[in-house]
Amino acid sequence: MRISNVFNPGNSGSSTDADLGFEVSVGRLLGIGVLVSSACLAAGLVSALVVGETRFARVLLSAGLVLLMATPAARVVLSAVSYLRRRDWLFATLTLIVLLQLLASVIVALRR
Repeated sequence: MRISNVFNPGNSGSSTDADLGFEVSVGRLLGIGVLVSSACLAAGLVSALVVGETRFARVLLSAGLVLLMATPAARVVLSAVSYLRRRDWLFATLTLIVLLQLLASVIVALRR
């Protein structure tokens, strides 16, 4: 059952192809994000242990951490796009508000 059905009880509670496609996309996005992040972290760790702490190792480790933190934010972007495509205005608006809050917190963190 879609959460938005709670606010629009006229809709049936059955899952649609769009819901299934969205879940598959989110799963794929999260999986790829974690895999790429893990690969960067592992390569950076191996490089730091074998060669010593180099700029290359630090870049790989930093990239791995940034990718790991960006993965949930990418899920929010994917959710916003999905809700906008479905014209689910309530959840599109709420998701865009969350995205703006994430963006604002990143901007504040980078300025300090």
